Amino acid sequence: MARQTALLLTILPALAGALPAPAGAQLIQLDSVPEVTRPAPEAPATPEAAPAVVPTERQWTAPEPAAEDRPSAPEELLLPLRPREPQGSQVAGHRMQGEYPAEDFWLFLPRAVDGAMLEITTLSSINLLPGRSEARVRVNGTEIGTLDLDHFSAAGTDRLAVPDGLLRAGRNLVELQLSQVHRVLCGPEASFGIWTDVISNRSGITIPRADLGEDALSFIAATAAQLSQGRNFMLANSDFSQVLAATPNIAQVEKLFGGLPPEIMIGDYYSVAEEAPQLARLTALPPQAPMPDLPAFRRGGDGAIVLLTDSGQADKIASLLTGALDGPLQETPAPLLAPGEARSFAALGIPAAEGRGHYIRETISFRLPWNWLVLASQRAQMRLDYSFDPGLPKGAVLLVKINDRSIRLLPLDDESHTGGRQEPLVIPFAANQLEPGINEITFEALIPGEPADAACAPLMEPAFRIHDTTSLKVPESPRMTLPRIDRTLASIDISRITMSEAAQRTLPVGLLAQIASVYASDPGAESPADPLPRTGAIRIGIPADLSMIPGDIVSRNVAGLEEALLSPPIPDGEGVDPWANVDQDSWWSVLLDRRKASDSLRALGGKVASLWRGPESDLGGWLVDRSAEAMLLQPSMEEPENLWLVVRPNTDYERLVASLADMQRGSDGPKGQVSLFGYDGSWEVWRSANRPVTMHEPLSFANARAVVGNYVTLSPGRYIAPLFLLAVVCALSMMGLLIASRRRQK
Repeated sequence: MARQTALLLTILPALAGALPAPAGAQLIQLDSVPEVTRPAPEAPATPEAAPAVVPTERQWTAPEPAAEDRPSAPEELLLPLRPREPQGSQVAGHRMQGEYPAEDFWLFLPRAVDGAMLEITTLSSINLLPGRSEARVRVNGTEIGTLDLDHFSAAGTDRLAVPDGLLRAGRNLVELQLSQVHRVLCGPEASFGIWTDVISNRSGITIPRADLGEDALSFIAATAAQLSQGRNFMLANSDFSQVLAATPNIAQVEKLFGGLPPEIMIGDYYSVAEEAPQLARLTALPPQAPMPDLPAFRRGGDGAIVLLTDSGQADKIASLLTGALDGPLQETPAPLLAPGEARSFAALGIPAAEGRGHYIRETISFRLPWNWLVLASQRAQMRLDYSFDPGLPKGAVLLVKINDRSIRLLPLDDESHTGGRQEPLVIPFAANQLEPGINEITFEALIPGEPADAACAPLMEPAFRIHDTTSLKVPESPRMTLPRIDRTLASIDISRITMSEAAQRTLPVGLLAQIASVYASDPGAESPADPLPRTGAIRIGIPADLSMIPGDIVSRNVAGLEEALLSPPIPDGEGVDPWANVDQDSWWSVLLDRRKASDSLRALGGKVASLWRGPESDLGGWLVDRSAEAMLLQPSMEEPENLWLVVRPNTDYERLVASLADMQRGSDGPKGQVSLFGYDGSWEVWRSANRPVTMHEPLSFANARAVVGNYVTLSPGRYIAPLFLLAVVCALSMMGLLIASRRRQK
């Protein structure tokens, strides 16, 4: 204050002299004031940063971020590709392995798009030979171009122009057919070292964000885009019980997206904003706040498309979204083979199969009725009509398999054959290798490289062809059934899929709808010829629920089942050997290999033991040294329609759901009474020896032999022992009669 006063006194004389004196005014003369030295101006003080405010438990809202810190919605949006066949989260992208892999992807669009560019982001193995490795791309059945697979060190994006009129509103099909060549090797082993990952969440069509309107197709497209970003779909609902009750309808909505069912997160109406704005969400209003004209689409404050509905309108949501797409997913079920008559592949609707490359695995699926049962020694027959390339190198073989068990090894380098179409080959095999439900015929070829230490020469012709005149004949059987997990899964009523109380507190609630969507039926889709009544139920639990599961199978083995779920995986330390199933050595070569001899003795001991107890082992011994991430249980033979899915917390739920979805199309998957889901994504199956057989037709002279054969094969000890005792009694009786007759003669 003193400095300011002194400064003011210093400049006042100058100001007074500069101003004109008003007329008649007197001037007041001030004495000279001592000169004051003006200090140098000080730098402005920098305010200290205020400490961050830590919200307390009583603070329910977070402070609003600064305007420049708020994430802004991008002007453009990538609508991604969704794999048609899920793989789970084993790799960053959708892996396509081998020389000629092919995959399908779904693309959801809010409207028809012209002048679009399809982006494909890939990352390939360094083993691929650039220039000869490429991908052919088809959109809705029309080829639009070819991409070079040359992104090795990091994922890269290629773009292809899509012709106008090809992309339609709703669901679009994108097909990728790859041709991959190993740069330094050739042969079956090299096929396992070449792969390409399609980064589906960075592949698709980019559209202006403004093209997303407030309608059903825009909501579906925005949801697919949000899921591809690794973010869950949010359902805001205050009533948890209503969410559980709406699971069947939520499952129908998840079924629309195809591939891996999306996970739905249940949240409150008010929550802290995420880093990036949501694209779509579903909000179910509480019953005390009804609104007319619902369900309806609204635009949220963050730009998200909000499907607004009442809590009790889940069925209307499923109908609304299903009707927006052009019909259900056309998933054709495997054809049904009628036992007792030979049917060709053409008659079953199965096209001819071709095999290209050096490791080839072509699979054909068909179904047998659920009440078909053959356990004894009856024979089935395949009449194989095939041809092969006459120029294949020495050592080329073709394995014919039924449900992954070899029934015939065919040389493709036989000098006595000139190649081309061969005479039909009749292959008999044991009918008990077939099962009720889905079965698979696999043609697995191994073609050596020529030479093996250089890139493969281009193949102009397929290695083999399986013609559609190939036929299959399966023997008839009495209508009989056994309890089995896969039969119950085929009859699941999705309204009976529930969670235990412990699982509700531990597992994500969205897992319930994910699993239900796997078994949800598509409205209007083709149904199988022999549908089962929908009586099956699944109860989802955690390891703590094992002690409360009724049934002898679980109650007697709680400790072993818990140990299998809590044990870490046991690595086998072995790589992939495509020649492992090809054994061309003589039988006496087993004596020269200690490992083969040990395995043979163990198998022989198991066969001897099975003569008494049947082909199945004890569950406690079977569980030793096994580990699993989840298990499916059929705990009671009296109630085979009730299953338990016990999941270890913090496991990879996506891989589990993907595996359950994949078994809908193939024979691999849970069966028997206990199925363990391993860390490698496969299922190990245990079958009880005490399964009751159910007859669905009266016993007669015509079916008596097959019925007795099934019973004796299932539990031989129950019938061999009485027969053995009867034989002993008869022998002793005959000896007694002979002795008595000789005494009379004497």
